[in-house]
Amino acid sequence: MRRMRAGKAGTPGRATGPPSAGSGAGGAGTGIQALLEAEAFSGLRAVVLAAGGIDLDLYKERFLLRRITIRQRACGASTLRAYLKLVSQNPVERGRLVRALTIHVSQFFRNPSTFRAIQEVVLPVLLARRQAGGRPLRLWSVGCACGEEPYSLAILLLEHGTESQQTHPSTIYATDIDPASLHQAREGRYPATSLTTLPAPWRKRYFAREGERYRVGPEARRLVFCKVHNILESVPFGRIDLILCRNVLIYMSEALQARVLQVLHEALNPGGFLVLGKVEGLTGPARDLLEPVNVPERIYRKPGWRPR
Repeated sequence: MRRMRAGKAGTPGRATGPPSAGSGAGGAGTGIQALLEAEAFSGLRAVVLAAGGIDLDLYKERFLLRRITIRQRACGASTLRAYLKLVSQNPVERGRLVRALTIHVSQFFRNPSTFRAIQEVVLPVLLARRQAGGRPLRLWSVGCACGEEPYSLAILLLEHGTESQQTHPSTIYATDIDPASLHQAREGRYPATSLTTLPAPWRKRYFAREGERYRVGPEARRLVFCKVHNILESVPFGRIDLILCRNVLIYMSEALQARVLQVLHEALNPGGFLVLGKVEGLTGPARDLLEPVNVPERIYRKPGWRPR
């Protein structure tokens, strides 16, 4: 999913009208236009909720304004009311709007320093735990978009040289609210631009070139399980050793961030790790529930099991 502060009116923390609606200072005409735009935004909210299960009230206002405006202009709609009419009648544009509100840009090993910390600090602890307890690891990439992040985790596990020897290998759950993104993740085919931060030996080892694209090899693909899921709904997984939830919370109000962090904390195994995005952090009760491991890389840990 693959960003909404308090609205200017209504319930604090919730967007109750279009971000572009004026205050009426320009006279009666401006006030009427603002009212009509507010009604259009309410209509858009209902359409998006029905089409994609996304509650716009829970997201940051600036994020909504940016994404909706992009789609409105792309369609040549002069007003929000005109765009609402188009979205209501055109399922193709409805799908485009939902994707615009959920997809974030990604690539393999985005923020290399974070993945380096995962490789050098997090995975050795988790692999020691597996060796001690004999249980396969369970990892979860939340808001995985088109799959670059979970496949990056798969490559790191394979580079540690243990997965290929396991009768029951680790599982990396890759979830996103957008079915189209997950379809691409399942296919595992990417343009060269997605691999720019990938070391050349890894590209050769874990990818096969198919025309202008690269397909993830079967060794990495077998570790990744893709599933459509909205992080605001009940969590389908438990006993997770490592959760990556990067650049997902940034779109949410602070109250919703606290709620999601509580859910992620409950999904973690004792001693499990949580990795957030570079501009995200803990809020609410999570500040007391998770301990920092590497603050610059936003890596936290649920107290519990430690290697001897």
